[in-house]
Amino acid sequence: MRDAGITDLPFLMLMLYEAANRPGEAWPRFEESMDELRNRRFWVDFPRDGDLGVVAEALGQPIGAAWIRCFDGEQKGPSDDPDVPVLAIGVVAVWRGRGVGTALMESLIDRARRAGVAAIDLTTGAFNEAGVRLYHASGFVDTSRFEDAIRMRARFDTLGNT
Repeated sequence: MRDAGITDLPFLMLMLYEAANRPGEAWPRFEESMDELRNRRFWVDFPRDGDLGVVAEALGQPIGAAWIRCFDGEQKGPSDDPDVPVLAIGVVAVWRGRGVGTALMESLIDRARRAGVAAIDLTTGAFNEAGVRLYHASGFVDTSRFEDAIRMRARFDTLGNT
């Protein structure tokens, strides 16, 4: 596990593409998907002040990434709090189910706590059962639902950091 940096941007974008598109449906072209505001906001100008990210590696290759960043202005979504960073996470398909997501979450949360981050938000689809289990196990609680989207928040004072 290592910190994510500017040279990881292409891999972060690939992980975002995997995370942003629903399995079993036709996916837009990579470039189109990454240019959508809901996705673009997670990678443009990465890393900027306040961004934190980690990359998991195996056999010298990246196999997963997780990162957080705050949003304001045009990038801010309707349920975003400008003071609470939002999580993006993805794991290469052949590495899913092997604990990579858990390791990414643990490492990112540890770094966030040490940086003084008080909470992290995320949005996932209800169809993402493995992700929902991972987020709940990592201390996230559901805060709202809209159609098949679940908004979650982890507060670090509730994760044993009192």
